[in-house]
Amino acid sequence: MSPDRAPGPARTPYEIANAIGEEIRVLNHRTAVGVGAFPDPASVHDVITALHAILFHLPQALGQAAAGLAAIPSGQIRVALADDDRDTAAARQARVSEELARAAEILEVARAHVASASAFTSGLDRTAPAVEPEPLDDLVSGYHD
Repeated sequence: MSPDRAPGPARTPYEIANAIGEEIRVLNHRTAVGVGAFPDPASVHDVITALHAILFHLPQALGQAAAGLAAIPSGQIRVALADDDRDTAAARQARVSEELARAAEILEVARAHVASASAFTSGLDRTAPAVEPEPLDDLVSGYHD
């Protein structure tokens, strides 16, 4: 069950987005070079696949944020720092929608590339390092024969 469907106080959209950003920051630290977060190709594949899911859902969240802003009557919005006389609340709302639509398009391109990377990593497996048998191994295997 999703935490937002569980009993208790629901988180705001800001709190959820902020938590996602924090988790991405933590992921970046945990996957830094030298940390050893990726012991095999499957672990890389799993992370890439999870990131693909994020990119799949993010355009919807951006679109819904734009729609939320557009649903607020422009007469109820004040432009605090206007660039010029034409910089109205309605103009800003339209610009936000345009910018978020462009961001969603770019995220779709990124999602497609991440999907390709996921497909490529799905066919990888780690090979066991070649190790010379220990003399004791030969003795033990001879004893069991």
